[in-house]
Amino acid sequence: MAEVIREVPEFRIKYNDVFHLKNLYIMMHEYLIDESWFGEDGSSNHPSNTHRDIEKMYMERHHQKALHRGGMELWVWWRLKKPPHLKTQGYYEYRMDIDFHGAYMQKIEIMHQGKKMKVDKGELEIFFRPKIVRTQMASKWGNHWFLKWFQELYEKRIMSQDFDKLEKELWREAYRLQAVVKAYLNLRNFIPVPEPFHPKLYGMEGQF
Repeated sequence: MAEVIREVPEFRIKYNDVFHLKNLYIMMHEYLIDESWFGEDGSSNHPSNTHRDIEKMYMERHHQKALHRGGMELWVWWRLKKPPHLKTQGYYEYRMDIDFHGAYMQKIEIMHQGKKMKVDKGELEIFFRPKIVRTQMASKWGNHWFLKWFQELYEKRIMSQDFDKLEKELWREAYRLQAVVKAYLNLRNFIPVPEPFHPKLYGMEGQF
């Protein structure tokens, strides 16, 4: 497990209405690819692996209405990484855990743009947990007979300002992603968005 250097406060979205889960997935995948987020084995040099291993868990549980409000309960875990755009790359990297939890979900039919289509209705909560972690290379410092005496000094004195900048940059990235998902849900987009969009909502533009 990667050693955490800095953690950004958790972002959360809670939504209770009609949405299209599959197309929300597609939109978020496309956005994350565009922003250079990958799974553990993915990279921009190997596009086919970009999102092969992002999803670490997918679980469904179906409830009967007699004992419960009914519908499906859903858990999904995504695990992503990204190299930061500062010097000394290789010592640390960004990580983002995205957890989905759906409750009372069921398929319904609606009319959209004059056509019938099946969509999802229920409660959906999405958690975004960004952090800066040491890479394997950095973790080796702690086991090195000489470097282990300098790791704390290196991080607290030399790298402290860089970590402050990285933490702020990571906060912005997670905030933008949260705002894009909020906009997608609030606009009731039931079809995939071909390109990631950056809506002028929630202070995204002109705030930083």
